[in-house]
Amino acid sequence: MKKRLKVVYVSSMLPSGHFSQYLTNAIFKAKAVDLIVYTDRNEKNLLIKDCGLIKPVWPKNLLYVFYTIKEVLKDTPDVIHIQQEFNMYGSIITAALFPFMPFFFVLLGYKVIVTIHAAVFKKQVNKYFISLFTHKKSFYINPTTLKFFFFYTYKLTSILSHQLICHTKLMRDILVEDYRVDPNKIIIIPTGIPEKKIPRLPKLPYFFYFGYMVKRKGLEYLLRGFRKLLNNKKYSHIKLIMAGGTISGQEKAFEEIVLLIKKLRLSESIEVKGFVEEVKLGKLYAQALAVVIPAKVSMGSSGPLYQAQSYNKCILASRIGHFEEDISDMKDGILVDNRHWDQGLAFVIDHPGKVEEIEAAVKNKSRTKSIKNIAQKHIKVYESF
Repeated sequence: MKKRLKVVYVSSMLPSGHFSQYLTNAIFKAKAVDLIVYTDRNEKNLLIKDCGLIKPVWPKNLLYVFYTIKEVLKDTPDVIHIQQEFNMYGSIITAALFPFMPFFFVLLGYKVIVTIHAAVFKKQVNKYFISLFTHKKSFYINPTTLKFFFFYTYKLTSILSHQLICHTKLMRDILVEDYRVDPNKIIIIPTGIPEKKIPRLPKLPYFFYFGYMVKRKGLEYLLRGFRKLLNNKKYSHIKLIMAGGTISGQEKAFEEIVLLIKKLRLSESIEVKGFVEEVKLGKLYAQALAVVIPAKVSMGSSGPLYQAQSYNKCILASRIGHFEEDISDMKDGILVDNRHWDQGLAFVIDHPGKVEEIEAAVKNKSRTKSIKNIAQKHIKVYESF
């Protein structure tokens, strides 16, 4: 009888709706491996159910690698699966330590897989790109040092691990062409679409945005387009509901969004809800005319995209980067030029039949890319070792 694998999965798990909650839940329910999840020391992680054995192991500081190694030596897993996001383990300084985690695991004889969630073309790394992520100028964060940091992270992580997972062909191409990652080490596994109970409710005249309120999201494009839409009396009754939290260090971006709403005289047409728990999201998604996902840059597959797809919604997303791979325009979503959000919004209002076709296509896509299917792909990777 084949030995049952013990898998350690290293990742954040909060807030609710986090991609790792969906994936570990599906892996756990498949009952193919013994799953242990090492997450940060937030005690709320212990409330998470049916995602394997949850262990709040690592602090969000420079010692996170040490504490993770210490716990691995106790559990002696067969496979270690690490999630790599630059802000997951703390600041940019902690992110610089990340490659040492797979290095020590491999050195100790463990099989290591790393999922890379974001990658950007080197040519995109400039002063404007940096301004999207920080409001404070720093002498050590400039295009040259950031390009080196990305190269160091991706290249070293690929060398010091057995396998890399990324979500799109575009991300694979970026890693190979710009950061010289060995293409033979990369497996493409799309992000899974969770299964949701979708409330059967009539649509109401509003568009819905759910995501972080940060600069890189390009919310000003959406807001200016929405203002143009409302200038036509035919659409003056349409509303926009915006739900989502802020990222530490980028709170000023939220303040700028609120100021722009006032400047554009949109306060009566836009409801800003802040972060909404997943249990309340179903109704907001179900009754929306469509979901809007603007962006200035696209560094990886979008979390808000798979959230909206899980509710079988028609999605309007910026025509950039990974959205162009994840969405087939006018088939399972609508790609929008950032200069013409008003046209995209008007199209949805004026063509309800086409929106229904798109929603049917999203429903079909959510079956083929279901989180169950994606979990099975991960399990096959684990078993390949």
